[in-house]
Amino acid sequence: MTRFLYLTSALVAGLALAGCSNGRKDVDALSFLKSATAPKTAVVVEDPAQVQVAVNEALNVLDGPLALATFEKTNNNVILRQIASNGPYRTWTSWTKDTERRSITTRNGLITATRGLRNDLMSSDVDQTLALVSSRSSGNATRVQRYLDGENQIVEMRAQCSISRGASTRVRVGAIDRMTVEMTENCQSGDRTFRNIYRVDGSGRVVQSVQWLSDFYGLTVVQTLR
Repeated sequence: MTRFLYLTSALVAGLALAGCSNGRKDVDALSFLKSATAPKTAVVVEDPAQVQVAVNEALNVLDGPLALATFEKTNNNVILRQIASNGPYRTWTSWTKDTERRSITTRNGLITATRGLRNDLMSSDVDQTLALVSSRSSGNATRVQRYLDGENQIVEMRAQCSISRGASTRVRVGAIDRMTVEMTENCQSGDRTFRNIYRVDGSGRVVQSVQWLSDFYGLTVVQTLR
């Protein structure tokens, strides 16, 4: 039976609160999520006001790239700071704790690996998706994601995806304020179906996204703050 993976109201709240940094408001945050959202029972997560205080504090005290990740199934928000780069890859960890023990690696905003999380994403092949998304072009792509299972074995998930170009929209989050094009990636792997959404600026940079991470974590909103 096909499983459609949707955003919960917790992710809507996470995206909306991050749009208020530095007195700004992401007025189209809800429209960004509308196509991927289904009605569900509201889940109480961290106080949005407290998260916003943490976002503002991070922007004020830290230099360099920052992002906010909001996880669907664990219902938590994590402010991320970049701790390493290797060519096009960027590695991020919490700005307050678990330094370098729990991390997410991205390539132009696309999540390619995790470490220290449950059933880690060990590696990904996303070249075809990245080429279409970065150029804001429609087309078809194959993506491969490799996970560590409960027996420390690598399990491969290969998905066939269709990528389409949507409307232009303005993203105002943290220190980010720019026009973007919304790109949607619909993927199928066996009986698993999921949808990723990316907002891409004129330079090809993904500044805001909703990405399926894993069965355990579900969808993740990643927002560039600086």
